[in-house]
Amino acid sequence: EYKSYLSKMTLIKTRQEKTIIGLCYAILIFCVVVQIVFVQWEIGLFALLMPPTVILASMVSSNYWKCVWIDSSVKILQNIPTIQISGWRYCPFEGCTGSVPDNSRHCHSCNTCVIQRDHHCHFTGMCVGQNNLPYFMVLVISLFLLALTFTISNILFMISHETPGTILITVIAPIQVVWLVLGFVTFSHCLVSINISITLISFIGSCVLLYHEYNLIFYNKPYLTRSMPIGSTGVVSISKRERLTEVFGRKWYRFFIDPTHTTKFQRQTRATKVM
Repeated sequence: EYKSYLSKMTLIKTRQEKTIIGLCYAILIFCVVVQIVFVQWEIGLFALLMPPTVILASMVSSNYWKCVWIDSSVKILQNIPTIQISGWRYCPFEGCTGSVPDNSRHCHSCNTCVIQRDHHCHFTGMCVGQNNLPYFMVLVISLFLLALTFTISNILFMISHETPGTILITVIAPIQVVWLVLGFVTFSHCLVSINISITLISFIGSCVLLYHEYNLIFYNKPYLTRSMPIGSTGVVSISKRERLTEVFGRKWYRFFIDPTHTTKFQRQTRATKVM
């Protein structure tokens, strides 16, 4: 019964969320194909750049999928009575059924409280919280490295195929689309230009997200730390290593090399269902 309830709860996505998720995957596939076929092959670094491109794109894809479907709301806790939680409080907002953990915050988009809520991600249709924060962190890091790889290959491509006067125009994809319609550029050149624009946006966005998550973990948002006393709003003095352990666990490296690795909380839920 629990598995049936959980699947119904986490698999509900609106049409808009499904469209955004599908669009994100389509953009990822488009950028990878254009990079490999039209950029990396043209600059003669196909053998060097293709393997990290495929690996990083796979990491982005798998961790994005986990962020889409893994729930961090209190609804999961309320269906696992064997997990002992101290310091619950009352949530007055609609969608919550009374008491919730003290380290949770209410999300009006999800209409429920989320454990250690970071933010509501409109690209996944889920809140980033305790249960999917490690995957979101790996997603951001992988996206940053993938965008950095694309940026390096794009720079090498523009150096070898563009003049100083046309580099700026190449970065602006809408101009290239207009020029394609007018017959001034080739179709492949337009695809590369679109890829460069998307890569630039992704690189800037991933840098902003990395900065945000760095501040979140290492500079103590009070709701993040599991060991916060009830009602406390002060700063908890723990080391950076302990903060990383709070998010990833002791075997943090497994999130980067093992696609099947799960958080401690997810292992507890599976053990409870077996019991």
